[in-house]
Amino acid sequence: MNSDKYSRNIELICSTCGGTQFEYGDDIENDYVEVRCIGCDRVMSKEGLIDENSESIDEHTREVGKETVDDLAKRMKKEFKKAFRGNKNIKIK
Repeated sequence: MNSDKYSRNIELICSTCGGTQFEYGDDIENDYVEVRCIGCDRVMSKEGLIDENSESIDEHTREVGKETVDDLAKRMKKEFKKAFRGNKNIKIK
């Protein structure tokens, strides 16, 4: 399977103003780095911003999971049909 198909960009939103543009320091890998919303100048930690957007992140995660399972089921069905082609005793629907 092509893992790029399941890649998503999730836009984080400021809970104060709804802005989507942020400034942050050089150490963005650190969960406690300060992030500033450009729209309202609110300062929060990266971890706090992620927590505030957890519902959106969870929804995207569920969406990708469902796509992955559906694609895997289709692929398995195709492979089973191919493996048992010509067998009169086994039918795959």
